[in-house]
This record gives sequence, C-alpha cells and structure tokens, in this order.
Amino acid sequence: MSQELYAKDWQKINEIILRMNSENDILKALNTFLLDIERLVPYEKACIYFYDLSASDIVKDYLGQGFSEKELIDYERYYCNIDDVVEKMMPNKEVVIKSTEAFDINQRKETEYFIDYVTPANTKISLDTNFRWNLENRGFCIGSLDLFRNEKDIDFTEREMEICRVFQPHIELRASNYAFLFENITHKFALTNAEQDIASMILKGYSNEQIAEEKCITISTVKKHVSKILEKSDTKSRIEFICKATCTGK
Repeated sequence: MSQELYAKDWQKINEIILRMNSENDILKALNTFLLDIERLVPYEKACIYFYDLSASDIVKDYLGQGFSEKELIDYERYYCNIDDVVEKMMPNKEVVIKSTEAFDINQRKETEYFIDYVTPANTKISLDTNFRWNLENRGFCIGSLDLFRNEKDIDFTEREMEICRVFQPHIELRASNYAFLFENITHKFALTNAEQDIASMILKGYSNEQIAEEKCITISTVKKHVSKILEKSDTKSRIEFICKATCTGK
C-alpha cells in the first residue's frame, strides 16, 4: 500500500536525486546517496550490493556505511550465499520489503544467517530495495539497497518504504553506471585479470597493505601491479587513476 509523501519529503528527494545525477564520479555519487538518504530514512547501517547469481562468487561489488570491514568481507565471502533477503530480490519486478513483514521472525531466528551474521552485526530490522544493474543478464544480475536498524529501534514505516520506491529507478540508473565501470575497465585499459582485480580494489579505496592481505600476496607484488595499472591508464597516481576511471571527460 502506497503512502502519500509530504511536500518536504519531495523537496529532499529531488535534492538527493539532483545531487546524485549531477556527480560525475560514480563512486562518490553512490556513497553520497547512502549518506543523503539517512536524512529521510534514518538508519544505523546501510549498503548497496551488486549480485550476479550465475557466478560462483555472487557478490560482484558493494558500498557500505556503518559496517566494519570484517562484517563486509565476511558477508562477501560466505554469508551472501545464505542471505534470505537475496532470494526475495526478484530481478523481473521492483521489490521493496522490510524484514519484519517478509519473514516469520520465529523461523528466521533459527537460521544460520540470523544467528551468525544478522545478530552480531545488529541488523535485525531491514528495509530492502532491489534494482537491476545489467539488462543483458537481467535474470541473474540484481542489486539491493539495504538499510538497517537495530532491534531496539522503531520499525521502518510505509512512508519510508514509499520513499525507497521513488528512489528505485534512480538507484538503478546510477548503479548500472557503477557496475558498467567495473565490467569495462579491463577493456578500457587493457588490464590483465590480476590487474583488473587490484584496479577494482583501488577504486573501492583499498590501500596497498589491504590489497596484499586480501589477495594473499606481498606488498611488493601489489606495487608492481599498481605500477602497471598506472602505466596502462596513462596516470601518475591512484587519485588520477580513480578520476580517469570514474569521471566522464577525464
């Protein structure tokens, strides 16, 4: 059931959409959106996930606010595979759900995902909005905007669900651009598979030390890959590479 929004809601919505669409830096646009939507739909944690359900590693990329690095990595490596919300993010229709209505809470409390991830992460109350990010593979490539509150907070309202419905097509547009970026930097700069992986981590803000730890390689090896990435992209620094990869006309 749709909830009519107030004039002040529409003013903030329009401001957020304008800011998101006017920002050339795709990463900054999506991160700014996650911060901006908190003004309309308050949350404790938030994330945008890109899934490819046809792949062995279903999480392609993500952005997060409020989560620890460990929580995000643990989800990407394992818990995404047993996340009960993902199966409800149908790619053939627009979906906006909240966990308190989508699940039988007593049954959910018994699941591995709830016990081992949701409870420690304190994300028991969620508002989840789907989007498609690859229309050529629309049956498998779905994404979700997930806003979380802890158990002691007030549940998400119908008004807040309606706000997410309004944002849905705009998220899809920008998220598609973000996913397109990661899918195509290999061809844009003629990167090898190893360089592509590290370039993606650079775009997500990883340091050399974090890349080395994540990929189980030495910092010296990381530096060699970074040097080749900068050479192939005709840039002299990480910042210049990020700008060239994410900004149009750069």
